[in-house]
Amino acid sequence: MPPDVLPSDGRPRNRTARIRCGDGDHTLELTHREVVAERLLRASRKHSFDPDVDVDWDVPQDPDVFYFPPRLTSVYETPLWDGLTHRQRVELTKREMCSIASFGIWSEMLLMQSLVMHAYRHRYDSDHVAYALTEIADECRHSRMFARMVRTCGLRTHRPRALEFHFAKLFGAVYDPVPMFAGTLIVEELTDAFQRLTFPDENVQPLIRQVTRIHVVEEARHIRYAREELKRLVAEMPAVRRRMAAYWMAQATRLMAAQLVHPSCYTAVGLDPRLARRVAARSPHRRATMAWSFRKCTAFLDEVGFLDGRARGVWAGAGLLEP
Repeated sequence: MPPDVLPSDGRPRNRTARIRCGDGDHTLELTHREVVAERLLRASRKHSFDPDVDVDWDVPQDPDVFYFPPRLTSVYETPLWDGLTHRQRVELTKREMCSIASFGIWSEMLLMQSLVMHAYRHRYDSDHVAYALTEIADECRHSRMFARMVRTCGLRTHRPRALEFHFAKLFGAVYDPVPMFAGTLIVEELTDAFQRLTFPDENVQPLIRQVTRIHVVEEARHIRYAREELKRLVAEMPAVRRRMAAYWMAQATRLMAAQLVHPSCYTAVGLDPRLARRVAARSPHRRATMAWSFRKCTAFLDEVGFLDGRARGVWAGAGLLEP
């Protein structure tokens, strides 16, 4: 670690920054990039997995066992859910889990592309860049793992809608670390919340529990890296630019949340996909579940001023913010 990172007493060099928000000044604790990266590299050496080896891909799949806790299903506690047989409910959880995995692959590809551009702009022999490259390797394994999980479930991956798919090409061509790290947090905190309920649940398929456990352990490091970097970036941004970035990120999150479940998931169990989407969007249980899944993310975004101004209204209007 460079000598300027640690003072003579050996403790990490931290500093604080203040940002002006509508509800008053927020104080951010900022830890040196190299200190954070060194800790994350150490954790990576101890707690990394090889899905080809660490997942039993041949474990039988019981047709009566759910693929994630039923309460995470988009139409749970609605008349549509009540009208499904048990096998149809199981099938819907399988397809929604694989739909989220497909979305995860797409978002991780965008993240990997952005992390390469981020590493390109920093000192190549730094721990900060070393961890960015380590995270890219993690995400490569995760994408392969999710794709294999979908195939093993007898399904195929899918892309997002054409609008999001082509817009993401433009996003990936321009380096802007603020939406990159904010977007990373939003996607990873959402999937992390779902998976933390899934992997300990003994009523869920063993294959899915193995996959989600690996993802939770490794994504915890990615979340820490993104949080620390976003705090440093926000501390240097003018308030107007921060509020604009927060607003557009809120709008992107609103659109993203509505695309997690592919229409084919509903068609496969005999539901009208347009009706099912409308029912899910209006379901109090679904809105409460989504707000709960984002609770850690929104608490952090509030801390760094990303729920300031009009952004908070977008989050609340989309049902993604707990009261």
